[in-house]
Amino acid sequence: MVTAVPHRHITRFMLIRFFLLYPWAATGLADAMEEVLVIGEQDSYFEKSRATALKMNSEDLETPFSTSVINSAVLEDLKASTLETAYGYLTGFARSGTNANAFTIRGQAADLQNIQVDGLPGLASRFGSPVTANVERMEVLKGPASVLYGWMDPGGMVNIVTKKPQAQSSTSIDITGQYFTGYNKNGLEGSLDSTGSLNEGRSLLYRVVSGLETLNSFRDYVESESTYLFPSLAWLPDDQSRLDVQFEYLKQDRNADNGLWVINQDINTLAEIETYYQEPGDTDNDEGYGVSVAYQRTISDQLSAHVKWRSIWHEDERDLYESNSLQTEAGETTLRRRNRHQLNKREYHFADANLIASTHFGLPQTFILGFNGGYEYRQYDRIAFDTRGANLSLVAPQYTGRILSDDPGTFRQWNLYSTGFYAMDRITLSQHWTLLVGARWDKQSGDYQLRYIDVDDSGIEEDESAQNVSVNGGVVYRVNDQLSFYASFAESFNPQAIPSFDVNGDQLDPEQGEQWEAGFKFESVGGRLNLNMAYFDVLKKNIVEEGESGANELIGEVSSQGLEVTLQAQPSVNFQFMLGYTYTDAEISQAYADAADTLGNPPGFVPKNTAFAMTRYNYPEPVWGGFVGASFGWKYQDERYTDEETSRRVLLPSHRLMDIGFYYEVNNAKYALNIANLSDETYYVGGTNDTRIYPGDPRKVSLSARFDF
Repeated sequence: MVTAVPHRHITRFMLIRFFLLYPWAATGLADAMEEVLVIGEQDSYFEKSRATALKMNSEDLETPFSTSVINSAVLEDLKASTLETAYGYLTGFARSGTNANAFTIRGQAADLQNIQVDGLPGLASRFGSPVTANVERMEVLKGPASVLYGWMDPGGMVNIVTKKPQAQSSTSIDITGQYFTGYNKNGLEGSLDSTGSLNEGRSLLYRVVSGLETLNSFRDYVESESTYLFPSLAWLPDDQSRLDVQFEYLKQDRNADNGLWVINQDINTLAEIETYYQEPGDTDNDEGYGVSVAYQRTISDQLSAHVKWRSIWHEDERDLYESNSLQTEAGETTLRRRNRHQLNKREYHFADANLIASTHFGLPQTFILGFNGGYEYRQYDRIAFDTRGANLSLVAPQYTGRILSDDPGTFRQWNLYSTGFYAMDRITLSQHWTLLVGARWDKQSGDYQLRYIDVDDSGIEEDESAQNVSVNGGVVYRVNDQLSFYASFAESFNPQAIPSFDVNGDQLDPEQGEQWEAGFKFESVGGRLNLNMAYFDVLKKNIVEEGESGANELIGEVSSQGLEVTLQAQPSVNFQFMLGYTYTDAEISQAYADAADTLGNPPGFVPKNTAFAMTRYNYPEPVWGGFVGASFGWKYQDERYTDEETSRRVLLPSHRLMDIGFYYEVNNAKYALNIANLSDETYYVGGTNDTRIYPGDPRKVSLSARFDF
């Protein structure tokens, strides 16, 4: 008898509507087809956010907030090695650069705190987008999330849900090669993912994810090497308890790159996208270690306890001739550079503990009581900073070598402490109505030290604290098992950097954020059709600006309103698609009266219109002894500015990108050919003002092979 291909090996194939397949197949295929019940079945792109929105299991139709999920099926089909590859397939998202938090959500910039790992802050890498090797899925909560997660900006939160040990043994090896077609640059990646049980009772589980990659960018002299290791253990003493212990190590070495520089704020003055303005050999390095511990216990059908801890030790170092300013002499414009050597160290030690209980105090309700908080250490050391020169041509740079002297700058460090208590109650008022209310109290404290290394090692020291109360609430009207309408309100806060003093020398109050949201959610029977629509109105206030007196004041405001629509459908087991559209109208709604340079302007990297489509198709019959499929993705982003200041911003043009993939699977092997930016369109992913413009990847071809054991 011919062995049938298991269902887990006939998944993850995608689409192209015009894709044609050869009709022949291998000998003995008819016998195999008799044994395979469903051919071409694929994992769905649609996955509900399981616990990020409320920190408890909740049906999406009964959650009064918007959530989006990028699951492993999407990441696999895109062959995404970092999360930024998938950002274009999320509503409300726009990239703003190359760092880990270089994106905007619903018209608002993101802090590092807006990216969390299993619900706690602290990334092992800061310069680059998080790697996906250890990512099970990415859950995005739109709007303020401070009530449950603490201080952050109001646009939304990205929660990276990591891979956990599984009882079923499996091992996969993935190898990917990539090539920039017009630049003769390539790269190679390899990863291992192995999980299973360490004892017969399956109470002790393990998982190891590791990988290496070396990439040669289309940018001149820009290369990178990455190493990562994610070992983890899980202990399940009984059916009601689970303890997970996870370790992580990440090292990324790359060439420092400030991107391109424009003249007179005109994007058309840019040099070719491969042009490099730093010195060959300049570096940007990241290294981080971490440990996470999570324990959960189901005490009864009505009560459960959850405890988490996460610690990260991170160091990044930049040693480069960074782009500094334009100089014009004898009619020639050149780029002046600055010798900068920066060493940063960070530590994160954060915990979260909560109880979730279901009760009947007159009405059925589920509430959560919790505590979270921790300690963050920051150290910024300007080993070299002030020496300028070594000018370059913008069009055809002739590198000078490292001719500038090392002149140290400042040494700064912070010790930051946060403590927060939160409560949330979800009350079932009737068969159709659900009410949600939540509140949080926070205390933030910290000390700051500044030393002027380049002068006489003198400096200043400050010690400040602040308190804050945040609330949220929402109401859901559930029409039936498929349709619900909702409305909600949520607040956020973000402490001002220490020191941020007013005219009296007092530390300024935290930034505040708030959002009003309303929408509906539809889910068909079986989950094959899902439609979500949300209107949002987000306001960020208490932004520090220099007032009329010359002192800092809480003047600035950024407002954004818009509409998000997401449709996901799977008409058959071998065909699915998802569509998304976002309209965002954002502006600097309040600023110092004399700051007409910003008032009324949109903030940086907030396009009015964004849209995406992604679809995949699996051919329903075996081909060449295996199975084939194809995918197609399309992303659109409106023009947007790099900054809100009229005198410094650059208008980046709109762009439309297409991604395609072809897939072949036989026995335990999966092969994929992916082409990103099929039309080879020139576009820009982010930057800073008119001084740093980062071009996006040109056409890139990736060939990958995955072997499952």
